Amino acid sequence: MMTKWLKHILGIAIIIFLIWYLAGHWQQVRELLKLDVFGLTVIYFVSFIGLLNNAVVMMAILKPMGIRALFWDMVLLQNACLLLNYAPMKFGTLFLANYLKRHYGLKYSHFGTFAVYLTLLLSAIAALVGVVAMVFVYGFAGVQKQILIAVFIVCFIVSILLIFVPLPAPKGSSKLAIVLRDFLTGRSAVAQDAKALSVAGFFLFFNFILVSVRLGIIYHSMGTIVHPAGFLVLGALGYIILFVNFTPGALGIREAVLGAGAVVLGISLEAGITAAIIDGAITLSWAFVVGGACAGWLWHKSPVDFKEAKSKSLSED
Repeated sequence: MMTKWLKHILGIAIIIFLIWYLAGHWQQVRELLKLDVFGLTVIYFVSFIGLLNNAVVMMAILKPMGIRALFWDMVLLQNACLLLNYAPMKFGTLFLANYLKRHYGLKYSHFGTFAVYLTLLLSAIAALVGVVAMVFVYGFAGVQKQILIAVFIVCFIVSILLIFVPLPAPKGSSKLAIVLRDFLTGRSAVAQDAKALSVAGFFLFFNFILVSVRLGIIYHSMGTIVHPAGFLVLGALGYIILFVNFTPGALGIREAVLGAGAVVLGISLEAGITAAIIDGAITLSWAFVVGGACAGWLWHKSPVDFKEAKSKSLSED
């Protein structure tokens, strides 16, 4: 439990440091904060389309494991989980696993397959787009660019290997062996379903483009000129850092990494951090408003889902 709370404290500490840094450069930052109502409206609309895409991705990955998930169910779930995952113990993930088991019969081991494949597909696509944008637009000149390209390449190779390389199923009748066999059975079913992977990959790629558009709108409102490929690189970094679970939702870590990534692309650190904080604030506001409404509706419909997820969270402690 202490480790979970330390992650929250770390995220808050990083955010406080970034705000302190920006306060020390207030003259530059003041010129950057020019996002108007129209820009915000477009960003929230783009975010909404992205969440619809995510629902299709969830359905595509669940289908090879025999789960016919309902579209609007997946929309409600992912919105609610955006908010719930800011709670300790990754409550949103536990709630999602419990909900899919109770309402769709998905085994917890197969939920592990679902979560892993979703993560690996997104990592592979983001890394591939990041590499292409860096190589063909920004080039290899400079150690910082070379390191960034290397990070993307490693993420892509590791993700592809974990998606497709077959793994031997453990033998035996122990609980661990049974869970691992179930996990690998689900993994094999997804890996062999080319249609499901293609659909999931396409919509994840489109969603990645939408996130890049969102960043582009923020930078444009700040009057900062960036090559369109730069938004793809920053979008790729933003996705990959989400898998580094040092803080809830990569809170603080994401802003710091996107600020550093902006510097590699020739953007000022102040502009990079400001854009990342604005983007993070938009995500948080969506999570608390839309995610809160969706969580409230799911609670009204089936409060036992929350109670069971909470009991599992406490048992893990």
